[in-house]
Amino acid sequence: MVFFRHMATKTRKHENETLGSSCLRAFVAATACASAILLLRPSADAQQPLRRPMSILDLAELPRLLDPQLSPDGRSVIYTVTRADWKANRPVPHIWRQAIGGGLPLQITNGETGELSARWSPDAASILFLSRRNEADTQIYLLSPAGGEAQALTKHASAVSQPAWSPDGASIYFVAADARTAEERERDRLRDDVFAFEENFKHRHLWKVTVASGVEQKLTDGAFSVLSYRPSRDGRYIAFHRAPTPLAGDAARSEIWIAGADGSSPRAITANAIEEIEAELSPDHSRLLFVAEANQRLEPYHASTLFVVPVAGGAPELLLPDFPYAIEHASWAPDATILAVVNMGVHSEIFRIDPGAKRARALTEGRHSVQFWSLVSGARRMVFQLDEPSRIGDVWTLPLEGGTPVRVTGQYDTLERDFNLPRQEKVVWKGADGTSVEGVLFYPLGYETEKRYPLVVQLHGGPAESDKFGYGPGVIVNYVPVLTAKGYLVLRPNYRGSSGYGNAFLRDLVGGYFRNMHLDVMAGVDLLVRQGLADGDRLAVMGWSAGGHLTNKLITFTERFKAAASSAGAANWTSLFAQTDTRTNRALWFGGTPWQKDAPWETFWAQSPLKDASKVRTPTLFFVGQEDPRVPMPQSVEMYRALAANGVATRLFVAPREGHQWAELRHQLSKANIELEWFERHVMGRGYAWELAPGDAAQAPANPR
Repeated sequence: MVFFRHMATKTRKHENETLGSSCLRAFVAATACASAILLLRPSADAQQPLRRPMSILDLAELPRLLDPQLSPDGRSVIYTVTRADWKANRPVPHIWRQAIGGGLPLQITNGETGELSARWSPDAASILFLSRRNEADTQIYLLSPAGGEAQALTKHASAVSQPAWSPDGASIYFVAADARTAEERERDRLRDDVFAFEENFKHRHLWKVTVASGVEQKLTDGAFSVLSYRPSRDGRYIAFHRAPTPLAGDAARSEIWIAGADGSSPRAITANAIEEIEAELSPDHSRLLFVAEANQRLEPYHASTLFVVPVAGGAPELLLPDFPYAIEHASWAPDATILAVVNMGVHSEIFRIDPGAKRARALTEGRHSVQFWSLVSGARRMVFQLDEPSRIGDVWTLPLEGGTPVRVTGQYDTLERDFNLPRQEKVVWKGADGTSVEGVLFYPLGYETEKRYPLVVQLHGGPAESDKFGYGPGVIVNYVPVLTAKGYLVLRPNYRGSSGYGNAFLRDLVGGYFRNMHLDVMAGVDLLVRQGLADGDRLAVMGWSAGGHLTNKLITFTERFKAAASSAGAANWTSLFAQTDTRTNRALWFGGTPWQKDAPWETFWAQSPLKDASKVRTPTLFFVGQEDPRVPMPQSVEMYRALAANGVATRLFVAPREGHQWAELRHQLSKANIELEWFERHVMGRGYAWELAPGDAAQAPANPR
């Protein structure tokens, strides 16, 4: 049986999370592939072309491999590759199959709307996937591993998500929202559609469909929502996360439940005030593991770590209380040890954990980030992707016991062969209080030791995340290879509040958000200037989500940046508290809510960038999605209006239809063009020629100035 762990996103609702728990948003946010021929490995004697710098369009059309799944016999892997469809204005995902022993990859789907969430049947005779095809909503399809015509299995009344085979292959589980009633559909038709805020949701429940007959069975029902689930290895039980509503703000109120495979005899396993993810029963059903950002007392906002709880009853046990890193994903191995993906700051690794001895051992080591990961107990192997400085996510396999990882795909042979990519290295410095801080530094192409270079500081979201070696899922949004090709150094600092560095580092912002993070960033900038790498008179800063919050803080703190770009950033923590779709962490950051008795108004306002907007002199861009629920548009409007009224060069760009991240290709392209033009003008004092989408050459850029 395959136990899948989705590594590009998390269920937890951090500031920068926009993709939710579904694979679909990961595929849409990923950049696209130019053509299928790029997937083929070049022959050894092929003529090697001259390598060239990357452009924005190169990044937009870069093949992105996602969601690899190893076959039960360990002989093949299936994965999804996105393709840039400029007509549809979005990446379109299709499924490919690759033999582990070599050979050419085979594309096995090619539907107009794309396919995702491919999963092997337990006997490897069939593959399920999700697609919309001719239906109004996403449904489950079945396909032979050899390809051919797929057959629709479900015709559910709402969109299907999170499909998983039962261990015997007779059924497929899935999650779906309750269907709209005939009365609701009629009201929609009449546009009689006034609704009650945060009451107009549909609960999401667990279902099972029989493969042979297509008959569906609802396994959970009631006034609650199933966020995610995992069948037990023998198929007798299901562990699932149950929340009062499907709203993002209620994730912390979810609890772990178990039930029979048919949904019978459900009972709660946990009752606390933290959000648990990835609950999974041990092979003997006696214990259940989960991952949570909590301490042993189950208090929230601590380093992400691993818990084990007795199924018969008892308190959860924090398995590695002194572990210095962040455990982000975990799964039982067949021998009742635990395999996990661990964030170690600028890199992440796969670990084996002995729950009896409470010891952890790294199975991988390198300058990389583990992005997707799943293990196949029958094949006794795991499969995962590595984001590396020269490869943005090829598939690798590794025995469950450890050993030497083996690369399966040659997806990014062309990237390494055809393009000049920046040198990456870890850089370490001391914060203002002496705390060690680190980040990843990207060198400009053609770097010369005697020259000083303009510096762009890129700030990650979260803030409980970290930047690592490689480029990350937002490569088109951050476009580091393009910046380094234009002569910029790029620093990605893991400032205070980042994950992978222990509790004290993570929790530095509790009670005073901007206590040290802005000082950490400037200390890193100062180091590069002192070392003669960066030109202190040519600095720029940019960030998205929590990185946008920090960008807003930095421009109020210092005038040293010649240009800034803040995306989905907070201006006013008080107004944001009511506007956002999730508030749990913010109450911890600021010591309470704005509407409680004796509310900590001073803390909220003192930490708000808007408070010091009169100090800003840096020319600043703002970007926001018009439909952003996490950091809604009014936050960007507040900062923009303040700077504009104070005579600071500023512009605000709004992307229609977009949420907290931008998914449409032309929106991503526009953002990169607008930022590059801004940086080139204000930092470098030179012009910039926009890159346009294929077929758009005759059109002028939108509002260039």
